[in-house]
Amino acid sequence: MYERNPEREIFFYAKVVLSGKGGHSAVPYLTHNPIPAAFRLIQILNGKLLYEFSSFQNVALIPVSLNAGTRQNVIPDNAELLFRGEASNAEEKQKLYDVLKNILDALEIIFHIKSKLDFEAVL
Repeated sequence: MYERNPEREIFFYAKVVLSGKGGHSAVPYLTHNPIPAAFRLIQILNGKLLYEFSSFQNVALIPVSLNAGTRQNVIPDNAELLFRGEASNAEEKQKLYDVLKNILDALEIIFHIKSKLDFEAVL
């Protein structure tokens, strides 16, 4: 079980929806698959957090779920990610938002998808 860091005062959830163009997996060249973009988002975010924040700053943006459909042989239209965020203050939280938004902007270009970010997601 996860225990919250007592030095982090702000706790929140961030929801990301990546929208592409689904289709049959036999013709992936006709689609814009949001799943590889979702995996790349997690990978880049982990690296960026290491270089954007000092090791003394108490921040976290942890992926807790990824949902992208359940049908076999179908590339979904959307992939939805949920992150749990923690920060020591509002400035760090804003910086987390900026880092995540910049990554999403780049992924939109690279993967030909659209993204929607809800940084105050209510569960």
